[in-house]
Order: sequence, then structure tokens, then C-alpha cells
Amino acid sequence: MLYGLLRLVGGVALRWYYRSITTTGLERIPRGGPVFLAVNHPNALVDAMVVGWCAPRRVRFTAKATLFANPLVARCLTGVGVVPLRRASDEGAGSSGGAIDLSRNQASFDAVARALAAGSAVVIFPEGKSHDDPKLAPLRTGLARMALHAYTELGVTGLRVVPVGLLFEHKEQPRSRILLQVGEPLEFDALPVGQRTVAAMTQLVATRLAAVTLNFASAEDAERLQLVGRTLAALLDPPPTLGEGETPLARTLAIVRRLDRGLASVRAQGDAALEARASAFEARVRRFRADLDARRLDVHDVGISAAAAPGMRFAVREALLAGLLAPVGLWGRITHVLPIQLARRLALRNVRSRDEPAMNTLVIGLILVLVAYGAQTTLVWLIAGPWWAAAFLLTLVPSASSDLRYGDRTRRARARARAYFTYRRNPSLQQALLAEADAIRQEAGQLEQLTAAPGVTYGGTSKGGTSNGGTPNGGREHDGMETV
Repeated sequence: MLYGLLRLVGGVALRWYYRSITTTGLERIPRGGPVFLAVNHPNALVDAMVVGWCAPRRVRFTAKATLFANPLVARCLTGVGVVPLRRASDEGAGSSGGAIDLSRNQASFDAVARALAAGSAVVIFPEGKSHDDPKLAPLRTGLARMALHAYTELGVTGLRVVPVGLLFEHKEQPRSRILLQVGEPLEFDALPVGQRTVAAMTQLVATRLAAVTLNFASAEDAERLQLVGRTLAALLDPPPTLGEGETPLARTLAIVRRLDRGLASVRAQGDAALEARASAFEARVRRFRADLDARRLDVHDVGISAAAAPGMRFAVREALLAGLLAPVGLWGRITHVLPIQLARRLALRNVRSRDEPAMNTLVIGLILVLVAYGAQTTLVWLIAGPWWAAAFLLTLVPSASSDLRYGDRTRRARARARAYFTYRRNPSLQQALLAEADAIRQEAGQLEQLTAAPGVTYGGTSKGGTSNGGTPNGGREHDGMETV
């Protein structure tokens, strides 16, 4: 019961902070039997919350055993199935010159092995720590050692190690997006005897985890390629609906990954002319994006229709939705603005890394929101009685969620309306932007062919492909104002 309650509360908190959490490959997580979920670790406590919310079965986490010293904390952690791990770094063993008690590993491994023997799914962060690096940190050997220990000491069979990649659009930024990708499971029983070693297993897990994460050579490459990838993804797909907001994150990150591989291919070929062409293409995309930003135009709105009829339908529809949703959202704003704004201010004090803002906001916000709920509900009880207090309490979470969702839509509606009126006043500007977008798609397709990277084709026959003699953007002009 406690696990279900914490999972529900954590899910609500995540959806308040992040605009969407999408998943791919969840069917690869077995619904029963012993499982290790090997997860990358870019965002501190948020990572555990996302996995717990998205996993199709109950999962167990590991935590340092020192947390179990407090009886109340220990009871809570045990109630949600947390497995204690004893590590020298947690307990300061050896710091005073004494020998490290190696039995602590044995006790920890036994605890994990018993959980696996009971058919549990145990979440492990094999990088060992949360970090801001643009690629996976070298994996530690603990997962492989625990898997081998469970097999040899308790005879655990059927164990699967499932790689789970967490990809954050902007992990510290509220109302950004998360993608959880599940990779190909590693079946321990199917491994050849020669690969049932700590080193071999660790390398296998690292390879499969790398396949579901983004790994860049440098932070500079990460920034450059993600900007170009987001722009290309928007140009290749039809304008998204206002409810969607942007191109699906899975699609965007797939293109970013293709760009990264293409860049690696260009560097490996050592062709100076091709490298110069790739650099010129990147500069062209960046100039295009900078021009849009300077005009306060969203790249997703380049291809919308500026005709009068769809503009009128857009205005009528959004006005009707505002009449229905704005009052609910306003109620949510009034009842939550104080605790949420205060939580955000407190969370950003003394931040030292990018994985702290979201975690701090969620933890502090949860406390402040619950305190605000208690105070507000008590006040309503004193003024109007228990039934009104109960009704008031039931409105709080739905109204806050409605406020956030409608706020996202309103921001996109304003951006699309701004683009519409800009194109109405200056049709030649839209034609020039459409022509440049088409040229970028064509150049992307040609470069993709030159790098001989299979998979997504950016031009030619790709979704929303290059010019085919129709509209200036190759048949991609859509009645974007009318999409819902």
C-alpha cells in the first residue's frame, strides 16, 4: 500500500514538473521473474521516480545501509521494498587506518540475491553516481558481481538484465520532456560460460545501455547536435498539434543520434571537403534557427497556413477552450501559486549541478504543497464545514494539473498566433523561410548519403521529405492553425 501511494504521489509530482514522460520498449521488461533494471543516472532522485512511475511491475531500489539506522526511516524503506547496500564510501571504513570489513559486500550481495530469488525486479544505477557528463560514465562492476553471486550462491535462474535509458530534454527545466527507452534484455542463462565473468558482463551491459542513451564526445558536441537535431526534426515532420506542442521527443532524439553518428563518420573518413561541407551545413541550420528566434517564430510553425479561414477557426476554437478550461486552471493557479513558487525559489538556492534543481523542487514542493493543502482545507472546514472541505480538497490536484496543461497549450497557441499574423503581414517572409527549410532538408539528405549511415533519411523519401514540385516546402504546407 505504501509503495502504491508513494508511486502515485511521485507520478503526480513528475507530471507537474515535466510536461510529458513517454516510453518506448516497455514490453521488453518481463512481467515476472528476477530482473535487474540497469538505468543510466543523469538526474539524481528523479531517475528513480521516473523508473518507478513507468515500470509495468513493482520494482525495488537499493539504498545505502546507513539510512536504515533510523528505525522510522528503516520501516518506511522496508515497506516500499528498498534493499540495503553497505559500502565503504558510505560508512567511512578505512578512513582512520583500519581495515575495510569485506563482509559488508557479502551481506549486501546476499540481500540483493534474496530479492532476485523471490522474483523481484531490482533497479540498479551501474554508473554509481548521478552526473552531468554528456555520455555514460564507466560502469562499475557491482551489477555483474551481484548477478554472479545470485547465480552461484542461491542458484537464481532466469535472470534478465534490462537496459533502461533516461533521456531528458532539459533535465533542470520545468515543463520540459522525458523519454524512457528500454533496450534489449541480456539473459544471464543464455550467456556462454566464457562471458559469465565480471568484466565481460559489465561490458555487455555498457554496450546495451549505450544503445538507449545519448553519448556525445563533449558537452560542446551535445549542445550543437541537439540544437541542429531539434531543428531538423521540426522541419521533417508536419506542424504538431497544440496539444503535442513539439515534435515527439523520441523522433527528435533519434535524429540527434543519427547526427552524432554522421559526425563520427565524417571525422573517421578524414575527408577535409566533406568535413567542411558538414560544418557549413551546421552553420546554416544554426543561422536559420537564430533568424527564427530573432523574429520570435517557432520552428514548428514555419509551414502553417496563413489563410483567413483556418485563422478564424483557430481563434474560435481557442476561445471556446479558454471559456471551458481557463476557470479550472485559474482555480489551480490560485491554490498552488504560493507553495510552488516558494519551492522553486528555495530549490534554486546554492545549486551546484544540473541534477539538483528538479530533485530539490520535487522534494521541497511536495512538503510545501502538502502543508498548503492541510492549511487551506482546515480553513475551509472552519468556515464552511467538513463536506465543503472534502469537496475543496478533491479539486486541488485536478485543477493544478489542468492549469499546467492549459498553460502549455496557451504558450504554443500564442506562438502559433504570432507566426500566423507575421506571415499574414509578410507573405514573402514565409516563402523565404519555406525555401530555406527545403534547402536544409535536401542538404541533410545528401550529407546523410555521403556518410553512408543507414536508417533515417533526412531528405528525399523521408517523412515530410524534400521538394517534389508541389508547395515551396515539398508538399509540407499544412493547415497548421486548425490542428487541435
